[in-house]
This record gives sequence, C-alpha cells and structure tokens, in this order.
Amino acid sequence: MEATKKQPKVSVCVVTYNQDKYIRQCLQSIVDQVTDFPFEVIVGDDYSTDGTRFIVDEFTRNYPELVRPIFRSENVGPYINAISTHDEAVGEYIAHVDGDDFCLPGKLQAQADILDQYSECNFVWHPVLVELPNGEISKKSYPNIKNIGEIKFYRKDIIQYISIGVNSSKMYRATVRKFPLPDFELVDYLANVEQAGDGYARFVDNKPYGVYRLGIGIASSSLKTRYILSKCFVRIKDRFPEYTREVNTASLMYLVADLKNFRKSWFVFAKAWAKTFHWQSIFKLISSYKIIKNMTFKN
Repeated sequence: MEATKKQPKVSVCVVTYNQDKYIRQCLQSIVDQVTDFPFEVIVGDDYSTDGTRFIVDEFTRNYPELVRPIFRSENVGPYINAISTHDEAVGEYIAHVDGDDFCLPGKLQAQADILDQYSECNFVWHPVLVELPNGEISKKSYPNIKNIGEIKFYRKDIIQYISIGVNSSKMYRATVRKFPLPDFELVDYLANVEQAGDGYARFVDNKPYGVYRLGIGIASSSLKTRYILSKCFVRIKDRFPEYTREVNTASLMYLVADLKNFRKSWFVFAKAWAKTFHWQSIFKLISSYKIIKNMTFKN
C-alpha cells in the first residue's frame, strides 16, 4: 500500500524567470533544510527561455515528494506569477523565496517556531547577508539593528518605514494570504501592510538565515517600482485613513530622497505627498531619521 503523503506545515513558494545561474543554489538550499515538520516547495516558473526549466525539472525528479513545479505556458509577469504560485500553497505557513536568492541552514525551522510561539505575529522575517554584484558577501547582516528580534512592527510601522525586511526572508500565516488586490502590480510593501492585519510582524533574531543578491531582481530603486510605490501610498491612505500621518511621512521620505539624488520620479512622490497630506509628517520624518538610517544597507 502506498504511503500517504503528509500534509506540509510550511509551503515554500519560489518564483523564477530566466535565472539558470542562480536557481540551482536556491532550490538546493531549500530542499536541504532540516525541520521537524513536513514542507513542500512550489516553484512558479514564468515561461523561462534559458535553462531554468531544466533545472527545476531536475529537482522535481530528484525530490518528487518535495518539489512541485508550475510551468507557465506563457510569460505572465512577476505579479501574476507570484500571486498564482502562492495560491497553490497548502501549508499552515507560507514562505517566499525569489529564485535568485538562497537560504541558509535553519531558516524554515526558526521561522515556523516563531509563528508557533507567538499567535499574534502574522509574519516573520529574518536578517540576510547581501551578495554584491561583484560576488562579495556583506560583512554585516541586513538589517543590522541590535536585538531586532525583540521589536514588534505593527501596521503603522510597516507603512512608515517601508523597507524593513527582504521579501525572500518572509514567512506568513496562510490565514492572512488573501486581501483586496490593487488595480496595479502588487509589491511586497503593500502585501506587508495588508498582511500585518491587527497583529504584528517581527524578525526571528539577529542571525542571518538567507542571502539576498543585490542588483539582480527588481529593486525599489528602479523607476517602475517607485511609480508603483507612489500608487501604494495613495491606496493605503484611502484604505487605512487612521494612518494618514505615517503614509504621508513615507511619501515625504521618498520625495526627499529623489530630490537629493536627482531622480525624475520625485514628481510622483510630490503628488502622493499632496494627496496623503498630514501636517505632522515633516516632524515625524525628522524624529524617525535615526531609525531609517539604521535600516539602510551598509556593507
């Protein structure tokens, strides 16, 4: 009689497109995780045209009870690919990993233990090491904040500080997976704001459990992502008006940064700041400067 496959406690969702240089290390780092619970790995390949599919298929054959591929028949884009891949997850907890990043030992167990222990924690990040474009690994983990595992990040904090944890370090409860989707591309910032719910987010501790490759995927410094962020600010203000001050502070932070760095996207943040205006945002930004500085990546 064929053994019944155990229900996975954790679903690891990997999204990838033309990442044959990185996807093998990514998947191997996940299947090698040692846990006291069953988990699954769902790989959403967005119709790659390089060798990515061959590598994913190899892992499917080598780990048939663990790896479940989703091979798109056409390129649907990162937004739809990510959402559709996460929709396939059946675990109590869902982890996200981009195909160009990879995990370090102990990641899945450490994050699941936190969600088991703290029922009001809706999702958990972990610090990461950063691989620079030249292949050098950062000496310090990001974010590098003392006792970061003791800090609770509520919705208002996530709205204001935006870039708190790397998306490839996130594990969340399946109960907060669904939320109203915007009429523009979803970015992890907006998902974090929504999924924080009435609870909070936190980090495991100060130990890095993954490696994030800088400059490979879509970063918040790209103009496209910055335009989407400006739309996020207006949407968040409309959905959560009680946090108008925080969202106005966030839009002001990006406006100031763009003006300082002569980015042409400053104009969309100026409009977002005007649409979400709160008179305390300038003072809030000044008082939060030290925290924002500590969340900025430094090698």
